Amino acid sequence: MSIPTPTPRAGRVNEIFDFSAGCGLEIGPLHRPLVPRDAAEVSYLDLYDRDRLYETNTDNPNVTREAIPEIDYPMWDGTRMRTLDEAAEGGAPFDWVLASHVVEHVPDLIGWLGQVEAVTAPDGALVLVVPDRRYTFDAHRPPTTVGQILQAYEAGDTTPSVRAVYDHHRSAVNGDPKRLHRHGPSEAETCVHDLGYTRTQLERARRGEYVDCHVWTYTDRSFPEIIAELRRLGLTGWAVESLLPVPENDIEFYVVLRRGLSPDLPAAPAIPDWVEQGTELREEVARLREVVADQRQRLGSQRKQLAGRRAEIDAMRGSKRWKLATALAAPLDRWRDRGSDE
Repeated sequence: MSIPTPTPRAGRVNEIFDFSAGCGLEIGPLHRPLVPRDAAEVSYLDLYDRDRLYETNTDNPNVTREAIPEIDYPMWDGTRMRTLDEAAEGGAPFDWVLASHVVEHVPDLIGWLGQVEAVTAPDGALVLVVPDRRYTFDAHRPPTTVGQILQAYEAGDTTPSVRAVYDHHRSAVNGDPKRLHRHGPSEAETCVHDLGYTRTQLERARRGEYVDCHVWTYTDRSFPEIIAELRRLGLTGWAVESLLPVPENDIEFYVVLRRGLSPDLPAAPAIPDWVEQGTELREEVARLREVVADQRQRLGSQRKQLAGRRAEIDAMRGSKRWKLATALAAPLDRWRDRGSDE
């Protein structure tokens, strides 16, 4: 059974994993589930039920009530926000779980991976669609470290931290994926939020409100390394089974995590050499372009300085003082020439 592919994203997801095998759970489908009910045995989990999801997204003209599927497992139970494993325990275990543009938002990555693991079969899969920070509004943000992930886990974060809220809002830029693929980030890009707006979001976070943001920033090379390190630390049972790197001029990569992989198997995927070489080549080309642009800027500055010096000399040569000095020096020059002939 193949999944209908109304969008390239759905096609790439179907390319990396067969969702017709067993029963699954799609997290956060909102109005665009990647796996429709008529293509697979799938249930949906989101923050709220269908009606409240529509009510909380009325500012988005693309979200219609009809497009939102019935949510089988809402995390909000009417009094509090349940954890993922609490909300979905009635349907567990699932053979696979799918989450698109979710894993970068979760306040506690380790805790979230554990919750998904708790509702997944022993050999189940977790399929993720993840934005690559290099080609999104996160282009100017530094990469996430395992230390930051550990800190959030040990603090038991249930809402995005002050650090995450500040970094997300203060660093977000209007970036074009095509240009970012070719040239990398530029200081000329416009920040989305000013300092005043960022401070407002910080105050909300300090009051304990849930301020949605990109808590974590990944690339298609850093993410498998993070998962491998968490596995080595004994903090997750997931291992990377396969990975589809970011296509040219796109913003996201696709990765399949699997439970029950042998510890003897490499925790990171065997990415083809040409993929790594292509990524390194793009990074080297971007670096060289920056060097060339810098050299051109310096050359332009030097040319302006030279033109200024020439203008000063021309002005000096046209002055009365220059003409008088030339007239006085002429006899002395003739005397020197005559002396050298003798």
